[in-house]
Amino acid sequence: MNNLIDLVRHYDRPGPRYTGYPMPPAWHDDFPESELIEGLKRADQSKEALSFYAHLPFCKRRCAYCGCNVVISPHYDPVESFLQHLEQELDLWASHLPNRRGVLQLHWGGGTPTYLEVPELRRTFKMITDRFPLLPGAEVSLEADPTFLRPDQLPALRDMGFNRVSFGVQDLDKDVQELITRGQTWEQTLAAVKQARSVGFEGVNLDLVYGLPGQTLEKFRRTLDEVIALQPNRLAVYGFAYLPKMMPFQRSIPAETIPTPDNKLQLLLMATEKLEAAGYVAVGMDHFAHPEDSLAKAVKDGSIIRNFMGYAVQGGPDMVSIGPSAISDVGGVYHQNDKILSKWEKAVGSGHFAMHKGHTCTIEDRMRRWVIHQVMGRFELRWADLKAKWGVDGPAHFAQALQELNAEEPMGTVKVTAEGVFVTELGRRFVRNLAMPFDAYMEQMAGKTFSRTV
Repeated sequence: MNNLIDLVRHYDRPGPRYTGYPMPPAWHDDFPESELIEGLKRADQSKEALSFYAHLPFCKRRCAYCGCNVVISPHYDPVESFLQHLEQELDLWASHLPNRRGVLQLHWGGGTPTYLEVPELRRTFKMITDRFPLLPGAEVSLEADPTFLRPDQLPALRDMGFNRVSFGVQDLDKDVQELITRGQTWEQTLAAVKQARSVGFEGVNLDLVYGLPGQTLEKFRRTLDEVIALQPNRLAVYGFAYLPKMMPFQRSIPAETIPTPDNKLQLLLMATEKLEAAGYVAVGMDHFAHPEDSLAKAVKDGSIIRNFMGYAVQGGPDMVSIGPSAISDVGGVYHQNDKILSKWEKAVGSGHFAMHKGHTCTIEDRMRRWVIHQVMGRFELRWADLKAKWGVDGPAHFAQALQELNAEEPMGTVKVTAEGVFVTELGRRFVRNLAMPFDAYMEQMAGKTFSRTV
């Protein structure tokens, strides 16, 4: 156990999740709309499919653990204005992509997409797919909260074409649920999973969180046993980011109820061991897939991809995203919408993109993103692959990174050889840390707020 404690102390520090590269704290706040439009011109010249994300921000109540950009509205009134502006934003994106609209990966996040009632769900789906039609075989997914799920929603969503759904679970313990102000019961979770399967969803995913207030090994073990019994296709097991200074609503959580870093690691290790013992395949840093799931197969054959929607089997090299705070990646340009609903509505209502921040990637940025995603997804970086794809001499180009990683070898988390960099089984728990040496923006981002890596 001393070794684990040493590892926690060594690695537990703030760090990026690397859904992209560089990450948003390195982007420019005064990013001009003209650069985004230039990126869209480049993106429109490609014939490849798009990925598409819609951020539907509404929730009926604030969960104390949640760090998402949400709009708390117990009343349904703001939805009509939101949907009108969403359609205006869709027209704006479509006008700049006249020759490239086909979508291979569509995801709705939030917020709680199932905050919308069935007529508005159908309206939203139609306004998106009328402008950006789904291609055959597209993965069409959304997030849902079992505590507010209505009986008619999942059948309607499946009828529209959604084939994968992710249910938030976090932890099934009643005391933990009370501390995170969620109140989700086992019965609600079970009913949601059963209904999703009964109406024909191909993938049913569950999200767990470790390090929550009041969480113990015994409580989380019971949650894992009950969740494994449901046989989800995929599982996400995220670390709780306790950031009360940045997220004032988290101040309702008594600090003394938060597990220590040592206990938090034990929760993660237990979850990993139980899931792998049940046959699940580790995917990157905090995801697991049933061995028959396409994501597990993509890990084995090296075809896994990573973008701002997370790990995926398929997707376009460019991603269009709509809604407040949504992040797009088009033509080598990152762009994030304004996070505040009223500001986003004002911008798109006037015919402009809701510019919050952005970044135009250099060739070096694109190469380093590929490198980091190799480490994050495949747990290895082979110099021969780097040379073949980018024409780069890895050991020479990344001499400083290798010096840092060589210093980590005694910890048993990584091996640096003449063939490349290889993350060990133990190192997979700390893969964010092992990707950081390849990040050329770490010094520039010093002092920025990230979740802790353990």
